[in-house]
Amino acid sequence: MTDSQKLQLILTIFFISFLFSSCNQAPQEKKFTIGFSQCCADPWRDVMNEEMYRELAFHPEINFLMKVANNNSQVQIEQIKELQQSDIDLLIVAPNESEPLTHIIEEIYESGIHVILIDRKTESEKYTAYVGADNYQIGKTAAQYLSNQFRRKGKIIELQLPLSISPAVERSNGFRDALKMHPEMELLQILGVGFYLENIEKKLPDYLRKYSDINIIFGHTDLISETAYKLVAKEMPERLDSLFFVGVDGIPGTGRGIEAVEEGILDISLLYPTGGGEVIRLALSILNNEPFDKKNFLQTTVIDSSNARILNLQFKKVASLQKRIDQQKSLIEALEVIYHNQQTFIFILISTLLIALLLWIALWRSLKTKQKINENLRAKNKEVFEQKEELLKKQEEIIKMSNEVEEATQAKVNFFTNISHEFRTPLTLILVFTEDLIIHSDNLDKLVKENIRPIRDNALRLLRLVNQLMDFRKVESNRMQVRAGENNLIEFVQNMMYSYYKIAEKRGIDFKMICKDENLMVWFDRDMIDKVLFNILSNAFKFTHDNGKISIIISVDTFEKLVKIKIEDNGRGMTEEEVKHIFEPFYQAENNNVNGGTGLGLSLSMALVKLNKGDIVVRSEKGHSTSFTILLPLGNAHFEKDQLFNKQNNQFLNNEQYEFETVERDSLPLSSFKTESEYKLLIVEDNEELLQFLHKKLSLDYQVFIAKNGKEGLSGSFEIIPDLIVCDIGLPEQDGLEITKILKSDLRTSHIPIILLTARSTIEQQIEGTKAGADSYITKPFNIQFLEEKIKNLLHNRQILQKVYSQDLIDFQQHNDLNLIDQEFVKKFITYVSDNFHRQDFQVADLCEELNISRSQLYRKIKALLDQSISDYIQNFRLKKAEELLVKDELSIAEIAYQVGYSSPDYFTKVFKSNYKVTPTQFRKN
Repeated sequence: MTDSQKLQLILTIFFISFLFSSCNQAPQEKKFTIGFSQCCADPWRDVMNEEMYRELAFHPEINFLMKVANNNSQVQIEQIKELQQSDIDLLIVAPNESEPLTHIIEEIYESGIHVILIDRKTESEKYTAYVGADNYQIGKTAAQYLSNQFRRKGKIIELQLPLSISPAVERSNGFRDALKMHPEMELLQILGVGFYLENIEKKLPDYLRKYSDINIIFGHTDLISETAYKLVAKEMPERLDSLFFVGVDGIPGTGRGIEAVEEGILDISLLYPTGGGEVIRLALSILNNEPFDKKNFLQTTVIDSSNARILNLQFKKVASLQKRIDQQKSLIEALEVIYHNQQTFIFILISTLLIALLLWIALWRSLKTKQKINENLRAKNKEVFEQKEELLKKQEEIIKMSNEVEEATQAKVNFFTNISHEFRTPLTLILVFTEDLIIHSDNLDKLVKENIRPIRDNALRLLRLVNQLMDFRKVESNRMQVRAGENNLIEFVQNMMYSYYKIAEKRGIDFKMICKDENLMVWFDRDMIDKVLFNILSNAFKFTHDNGKISIIISVDTFEKLVKIKIEDNGRGMTEEEVKHIFEPFYQAENNNVNGGTGLGLSLSMALVKLNKGDIVVRSEKGHSTSFTILLPLGNAHFEKDQLFNKQNNQFLNNEQYEFETVERDSLPLSSFKTESEYKLLIVEDNEELLQFLHKKLSLDYQVFIAKNGKEGLSGSFEIIPDLIVCDIGLPEQDGLEITKILKSDLRTSHIPIILLTARSTIEQQIEGTKAGADSYITKPFNIQFLEEKIKNLLHNRQILQKVYSQDLIDFQQHNDLNLIDQEFVKKFITYVSDNFHRQDFQVADLCEELNISRSQLYRKIKALLDQSISDYIQNFRLKKAEELLVKDELSIAEIAYQVGYSSPDYFTKVFKSNYKVTPTQFRKN
């Protein structure tokens, strides 16, 4: 298809679409929005509303919003505000009360929105126009009619609407002013009926009894007068014929004012036009900028028995005609919809046919062109296919070479990772031996003492290099996972500084922290930022001269929502060129050759800070100073959900021993600890040297059993049932994690504390060990004192739990310090004892059968958990129950003895006295 043909097709489709869209007339958009605030709902208001909607039917361009306040001025004020917020162009208001509505209507008027008052007025002239009957004239007309009707003297009672609305005030004023011209007419009483006519029933009968000569009742509305009529008919029927009832409204329709006159309930009613249609026409004149009058009074007339029937018939005829008009209008609208639908269908059909014709022509031309193109493609495909076969052969060769390179690379990576892990075990041996020699250095000669610490320090340096290489490898392979938590940054930095105070004091370095805040909560990975601070502080101390200065300045940038950790020293500094490359892996400045190093520390630090969504900024002046500023974002929105951990476990933090550390660990305080030889320890380790060293060290305090692989360790655990197990993770035949899972899931061994030793130090690996059920996780190389104190703590904690539980036997099941298996076991044990302690034939064999465990295993388990025998536990349980029964003082000593499971009261007394040092009788008296 040529360009001219394509253009012709596009223009044709565009013309058809334009023709189609022009034939579908969109519904007329709303030009104006009118809001209407109706004060209440009653038959007269219903007529007003109907007239409004009838008039609006001729003006589809009007968007009409109506709200009804139900005689509540405060509600009406709020509704008017809501209408104002709806961007209305004009507001129609029938005020519920004059004074309360004055302010809001003035406010609307002054804001530039036209305001029309209908039926009622406010106390201000700030409105656009008023539509309604002349209420003053209505009251005056009523008085004049009554004066003409009653040529003899008339006695009147006025039933008055609340004077807070303008029609009530105006009708009363007009009525009284007209009566002044007719002194023969006397207004004896005015009765305020209230909004809900509540006073008519309460007060009208009393007034009628008080004034027996009253012959006229003038109500401000037809409803008021009808209510008065019904009340008199019910309670004072003898007065009904002597009373003349006057109402106001003259509403057409069944049960309304005109019909009430026709039926003789009301003697007369004064027509009170609603003005519904007139107010809509007036609103349109105002919105269309046409001339209008501000005050538009509607005419009234007297409706009596002479014209009520005629008016009622006329109104019914009008209502019937209006109903027919509405039906015709609905029918016309339905026909218009059908017409437009048919018109649309015709144009869609024509457009579809034209488009189909054009598409057929285009398709025919396209097929012709496609035949020519296909012939050319066949020739080219043959050529491409031949080239593709050659490329596939080359690609296979490239893939084969790539796989070989990848396998070689992976083998190197695996070797690198494995050898890094393997370094940790010999480092452990070096460090534990040197630490042991340092502790017992008093027995060594001077030369050995001088050489021990350099050995220890260089082992620590080697450990740090291994850690940095492994961290760097993890960052490079995107396997470093962030575990961010909310931490007190000030406390975190202070804890880091403690490790440097001794070297700072030794070298005379002014080392301090400057910060305005005592507490500063920041989200970051503690382990990562710990390594970052260590690297930067190590460099600061390395390149700062003795008697120099190192400062840590922490501040908050509220504008950028960052916290800044600035580490500044007055050391040798760096050149601009060195600063540019300082974060590159393996980069070393020229002046760094003296101090050595790998060039990984700062590169790793930048990577770790980046993982925490932060940055590091460096400023340095050669020969003067250097500052590293760590920038960390505030809040936690910059982390992924799986990176957030509200509570970080401190045991997962980097537990490195820094290369300058010389302070020994203090022993952990223990009180009332058992003689160590009572405890049995099982050590599972495949490294012979480390195994023998641990056996030698720990045998001084414990009964130590050893196993050289996982299979031996597992079988030994079930055979010995040790008090604690120290187990390596990387074991032949069965690894430490698998052993831990098996032991922690077996009822016989689930209570045994397990310490895992491993060269795998990542947080994820530590979490894996903890999930397996390990009670502690220690990474190699480790401090032997730290291991010893960890063992003491775990055994001591177990001893404390035993003491607590044995002192509170009844509430033992409420404690949740045990794992789920032990908790369930203890629960079953206590429940069974509680249910059967009263039996005199209760035996341990019953417990073994219930708990599905052998007698020896049950004794070991209860001894480990409660530190007492089963018989002692049952006896103490029975005595506790006996003590409770003695306090209640409801049973005899003999009855209590039998009830708690003793076969003899004498034996019960003997056992009780041996435990409580008094007899049951003496205990009850005390």
